[in-house]
Amino acid sequence: MTRLGRRAALIGTVSVSSALGLAGSARAATTLRVGVGTAPLSAETKALQEMARLAAERSGGDLKVDVFDSDKLGGSVAQLENLQLGTQDMLSNVADWYQHLDKGWNALAIPFVFGGVDHVKRFQQTATYKGWLAEMPGKHGVRMLADNWYRLPRVLLTTKPVRTPEDLKDMRLRMPDLDTYLRTWGALGAKPTVIAFSEAFLAMKTGTVQGMEAPLSGVYPQKFYQAAPFITLTMHQIAPYTVMISEKTWRRLNARQQEILTRAAQDAGDWYYKLILESFDDQKVKMQAEGVQFIETDTKPWADRVEAVIRAFETEGKLPRGLVAEIRALAK
Repeated sequence: MTRLGRRAALIGTVSVSSALGLAGSARAATTLRVGVGTAPLSAETKALQEMARLAAERSGGDLKVDVFDSDKLGGSVAQLENLQLGTQDMLSNVADWYQHLDKGWNALAIPFVFGGVDHVKRFQQTATYKGWLAEMPGKHGVRMLADNWYRLPRVLLTTKPVRTPEDLKDMRLRMPDLDTYLRTWGALGAKPTVIAFSEAFLAMKTGTVQGMEAPLSGVYPQKFYQAAPFITLTMHQIAPYTVMISEKTWRRLNARQQEILTRAAQDAGDWYYKLILESFDDQKVKMQAEGVQFIETDTKPWADRVEAVIRAFETEGKLPRGLVAEIRALAK
């Protein structure tokens, strides 16, 4: 058990149900719980609902997936811990959160390492990446069901215009509790402040922080632009959303259920990416109509500041040496 397991906050009990019907001749539907931090109307939550629909339809009602949005099952770290313990069935989150499992995943959280979705896809085909997935069940007690929930790149949202890293000096920015985010944004001049994703809007609205970074595709559904109307197009990161399952839950499913659930998660990923691509142009027009300003920026000064953090992470053993170079070699 990793350190995550040792400090887990247990939420509920294992929710996989295989109870027999009253007559004993039919088994009740297997019910799974999946947690996510996004809002009810976000593309991520909608895609999980689509996954649930597909699983129920294809299993003839044998599989039921209940979606718990807005961190109702706990924060990101707690949910990952519970997944390892088997006290939570499934989790949907950004791939960079898995740096809590293995240091290699840190690379997906560092700005300006990946150049776009196609770049991410090429890395996902490497032996390095496939090796991470292969060792997850035995080493960490979790299993990847789908990692094809691609999104638009991450951008900077602030309460005042930001055009260069110098404009970030001493600006309080909401960050997740991930060392990669805290170190890189600190190097960029900001004052990173750890706040849960589900609390980010209120934190900006009340002035607790003066901005945050987030995927461009999530700005409108989460209403972040209403609190931070200046969007700097740094396009600095593009880690995909994913769907994970506890290995303990996985082993309770029969082969047919495993196949149906996996395919439902992957098909929902394709549905999700299509939804995002089709939605953003309209969302941008609506945001601009409400006064949002989209700010272009030269990303080189930003990327140059991050290089020192990459070297420090490699020296400290928090990032495998040569991994970033391997990823960058895949750029086209």
